Amino acid sequence: STQPPPSTTLHTTRNRPTPTQRSRSSIASLLIFRSECAHRIIESFTMAWGKGALGSCDALLKRVEDNDPKLTELVILPMKTFGTAELEKLSCAIESGANTNLQSISASGHHLPPASLKRFGIALSTQAKNAEQSNGKKCGISSLAIGSKDMGDEGVIALCEGLKESNGGLLQIIDFGWKNLGKDSLQAIGRTFASSKCLTHLDLSRNNDIGNEGIACLANAAKENVGNVAFPSLEKLNLSECNIGPLGVQSLAEVILGPNNNRSKPIDLAISSNPIGSESCGTLSTLCAIPGGGSIISRLQLSKCSIGDDGIKLLSVAAMSNSCIGLTFLDLAENSISKKGAKMFAESLAESWPDLVELKLAKNELDGEGVAMVMGALISRSESTDEESAGKKNSTLENLDLSCTNCGIEGAKAALMSGGLSTIRMFNNRLGSDGFHSISSLLQGGHPSIENLDLGGNDAGEDAVVALLNSIAVKEEDGIASSLSVLEIGGNKFGDEAQEALNKLKCAWPQLDVAHDKPIQEAEDEEEAEEEEEAATE
Repeated sequence: STQPPPSTTLHTTRNRPTPTQRSRSSIASLLIFRSECAHRIIESFTMAWGKGALGSCDALLKRVEDNDPKLTELVILPMKTFGTAELEKLSCAIESGANTNLQSISASGHHLPPASLKRFGIALSTQAKNAEQSNGKKCGISSLAIGSKDMGDEGVIALCEGLKESNGGLLQIIDFGWKNLGKDSLQAIGRTFASSKCLTHLDLSRNNDIGNEGIACLANAAKENVGNVAFPSLEKLNLSECNIGPLGVQSLAEVILGPNNNRSKPIDLAISSNPIGSESCGTLSTLCAIPGGGSIISRLQLSKCSIGDDGIKLLSVAAMSNSCIGLTFLDLAENSISKKGAKMFAESLAESWPDLVELKLAKNELDGEGVAMVMGALISRSESTDEESAGKKNSTLENLDLSCTNCGIEGAKAALMSGGLSTIRMFNNRLGSDGFHSISSLLQGGHPSIENLDLGGNDAGEDAVVALLNSIAVKEEDGIASSLSVLEIGGNKFGDEAQEALNKLKCAWPQLDVAHDKPIQEAEDEEEAEEEEEAATE
């Protein structure tokens, strides 16, 4: 769905930051690169699909009507004209059976009246009924993102009315994100899709008016229309930024578990940026730590939910009573968890999360002691070859995000003693030059397990960066077999000496990709050139 434009900052000659201030993690460069790629993709879409009058969808819709076998995904960009007349053409092509190749429609960002949306829903239902009656493969629209942020309850209800007869048609993926939905929309969605055997992905994120009442309406509607498990094929549910509190989480748990706790298909659940608080973690535990059943949640995104130390304690205690078997991803970022909460979680991490592969603890003030306790629950370098010791530690975790945790030097050293992690992110932990000098010895010759290491944004001086690079460059015949393939050190001082050290490192480890800031002199020269260019245009 269409998102609000990102904020931008205008750097003038007065407010342009210095080269040091401009230093950022390589993540920023990566985002710029991705943005440029996305821009090129959009341009290619416009060139390929923009024939005829500027902004017209006629060429695209003609291809739909002609059942173009190459057109399986229809993307109608916001700059195109797509209203009542265009949606009617699309509806006719789908309802009549003229098109059998189109599978996905993405038309977010377009205002469409309720009557047109209902008509479109009826067309999708007709297509589903025709597919049901045929003996061949069920072909039709399986993925849908449509409407704008002013779609609201009226638009969603109208679409659902058209789809009700077929229990949501053949739709497997639906994006209702940022559509200004409220409780009435959730009730309509529950009535329409609760019995769907097709729906696997449902995105309801960024609809702040849903709240507890909206989730309750979804649950009640599902109960009225389904005798057993609602949304039986659902694999992914996104409810981030929906203003859901403890009561809403309780209603959600009822929907997911079913009347007899008999859901069989695991769910990827995203409920980040909701005020669920610590008490909701008890309810979430009924989903993640089911006695004798493990976790019905395969991935849990719980960042920015204000669970605090009390919340992580509830999750940890429940996990130690009933292991969270099947949960592979846990995002606890930005939840006001301290070293006290880290200690309780570490006690459960060793043996109660047996399938956990990725853990995000970023933006929690764990400090060095808290990080060390978490790392103490994981298999270390020395234990990686000791089966007896390794059996008492967590050996499944591969990716750990410790960005902005104030881990300090001791926490960073503890993290680098890992014997099982393949990715560690320690971005913006204020390690400074002392930190880089301290951890250099732990990276001599690379690292035996870590493949991706993020040390960006730690404000280390150039001498410390050089020491780090020189240590990694050491390559002894009887040394370790390094797994390190990506090193991120943007946001740390990088000059000519660092560039020279990097060149030596590349000779020793040519497969190692190092992301760093531009050399200081090069950045200063570019800044001076920009200032001269601006002065010339004034």
